[in-house]
Amino acid sequence: MELVTSLTVDASLLRKLLHLWDEGGDPRNPFSRVLVTPLFASSSTLRIVREELKEKRGAMVYFDSGGYYAQQGKITFDDLYVRLRDYYRNPENQWADWYVLPDHVPTSSDTAEIVAAKVNDTITASKMFFAEMPSNVQECSMPVIQGHTFEQVNRCILAYREMGVRYIGFGSFGTSGSNSSINVADRRSAQNVIHIASELARGGINLHTFGVSTPPLIYAFKKLGIYSFDSLAWQRSAGYGKAYMPFTRAYNVSHRSTKNSALSQVEFEQIKQRTKHTCPFCEDFRLLSERRLYRSLHNLAVVMETIDINTHLDETSIASLIAWKSPRYYQLFKEIYIV
Repeated sequence: MELVTSLTVDASLLRKLLHLWDEGGDPRNPFSRVLVTPLFASSSTLRIVREELKEKRGAMVYFDSGGYYAQQGKITFDDLYVRLRDYYRNPENQWADWYVLPDHVPTSSDTAEIVAAKVNDTITASKMFFAEMPSNVQECSMPVIQGHTFEQVNRCILAYREMGVRYIGFGSFGTSGSNSSINVADRRSAQNVIHIASELARGGINLHTFGVSTPPLIYAFKKLGIYSFDSLAWQRSAGYGKAYMPFTRAYNVSHRSTKNSALSQVEFEQIKQRTKHTCPFCEDFRLLSERRLYRSLHNLAVVMETIDINTHLDETSIASLIAWKSPRYYQLFKEIYIV
């Protein structure tokens, strides 16, 4: 399973993250596949992604459509379509390895009628957009499945198979927070992911999941045979004072808020011992609790550890750990964890 690290962040922050990771000496590379939203990223960020990551370090680059911004109401879907079409068709911008097609993302608060309309928008726009792309972009296009029902996601799958693509995304997770800005796995989206993974596997098509990357979910996705995933949650969680541990949800380690479950240093060390986790960014708990950059990169290290085929834990131990520290996720994917 491949991690695609979302990097639609400020250029100065990106430089700091790259420098600190290199300085830490971890031989793993969380930046071998990266995702950036060109319509909303700064020119400085795009320059770093192209010159430093792609050209110097050989990273594979994914261009995201910006559907998340339409989901938040920062741009209309029609405007997104036009701007993205013009951007992808410009030869100067055709340096990515994969191009995500425009999608109209439903939210948990949408009515059934609105969800159905957004699914229709997504299918129609994907087919039209694909037809307007040059052949080199078509060959590397990734349409996105949207929908809340099996019937809706199946219509997306059928349409995309007819387009002849070999890589498809899924983005209809639950939403919460202001402007539906936070993607979460709920019962409906969990069942849809299981269904889609099975359907695409029969056709030899790779599946990418957008916008969620809590370790228990990543492990479930891995067991389902999902090819890749992305999220900015590793960085966003760090901003809220939270840190991951392998196969567990995020816990507050900064103790700046009493609203979220917090871990003491003693509890943190207990989970480290149980998971056998080690990384340069959590060796000093004080630095982890006080510095966002350390939490961000610790979270990235944990994400990579969660998908590592050489993990120190057996499947029974992992399922037990998820049930202990992430019971909600355990209930969502219980049949997957215990297989």
